[in-house]
Amino acid sequence: MNKIAEYIQEYDPVLHVPIYLMLFHTTWTYVVGELTGNCSQVDRIWTFLPPMYSCLYALMPLLPFAPNEIQEAGLNHRVILMAVLQLIWMTRLSYNTWRRGLFTLSEEDYRWQILRDNMPAPVFHVFHLVFIAAMQNGILYGLGYPAYLALRNPNTSLGPIDAVLTVLALGDLLIEFTADNQQYSFQTFKHSKQPRVQKPPSEEWIFAKQRWTEHDVKTGFVTKGLWAWSRHPNFAAEQMFWWLMVAFPLFTTPGSLDLPHIDVLFSKSTYTSIAAFRDVYSSLEPIWPGIVISMLFLGSTAFTEWITKRKYTQAYKAYQKRVGMFSPIGTMFSSWYLQATGEKEAVEALIWGSKAESQNGFKAE
Repeated sequence: MNKIAEYIQEYDPVLHVPIYLMLFHTTWTYVVGELTGNCSQVDRIWTFLPPMYSCLYALMPLLPFAPNEIQEAGLNHRVILMAVLQLIWMTRLSYNTWRRGLFTLSEEDYRWQILRDNMPAPVFHVFHLVFIAAMQNGILYGLGYPAYLALRNPNTSLGPIDAVLTVLALGDLLIEFTADNQQYSFQTFKHSKQPRVQKPPSEEWIFAKQRWTEHDVKTGFVTKGLWAWSRHPNFAAEQMFWWLMVAFPLFTTPGSLDLPHIDVLFSKSTYTSIAAFRDVYSSLEPIWPGIVISMLFLGSTAFTEWITKRKYTQAYKAYQKRVGMFSPIGTMFSSWYLQATGEKEAVEALIWGSKAESQNGFKAE
């Protein structure tokens, strides 16, 4: 323990408490997961930890253990703004997690069981420690890091860039909330008792008023609304939100955009010299949270799609062929390509039925 404490003391004092919190959450989520056989402990706190770290940075000037220069600078309005946006993010995600029943202590993400079934037990225990507990808690700590960088930057007044980023973040959260509601509306219809009855439009969430059909149920997964333009609009918006958080300290501080020239990243000396590698790593520090969360979603999305394609092979292959993973731009190019090859009508019929064009998009009763 003394070695760990000595190592932590080498970091900025502002980071000491957040690092201890990260280690605490890593420890208890792993221990509880091993004792209960339920690896979704991190999933249940995922919605709370990033804003917790950011709120800690926002309130740091008021805390007695804060460095003198932080206390003297006073509250940083930019950090407070970032924390408020993350609290809105937390509210949306917590609500969606709650209504899906994932806060129930006995619930576990179905993907962990699939991994458990396909790994030797000792390997899965290592995976549980290294990735599920340690790396995911490290990522959650990292999502609060942009607020730390904003706190350590000069305490300047909010400006037009902050306003633009705030509007983009709120719009992004609206897109994510809409995608959540459309998926929840579909799953509710899919799992309703026979004969299935469509909810009246007045009972549906705004922008979730889709016309679900038995063909949609047979397809097995949501393909309408935002999901007709992106296979994972919620994941796309989630990544964008954290890149916008990265942008706050990056675009509002002079000199923050002085990242290394791109050819340095492909220089052999950068990776054969520890000092040079550290310099590049340090200069890329402001954008690492965005890079890591995007890598996480690329990996988890690929795994999720592998599972879905095994269950709904023909329909999901068609869906992958027609709709982009994240970006609507990929969807448009797919549409043009399939139109040019004469496959478009057949592919869309597998996804949306014979009346694909009329059922694709926002449909209200």
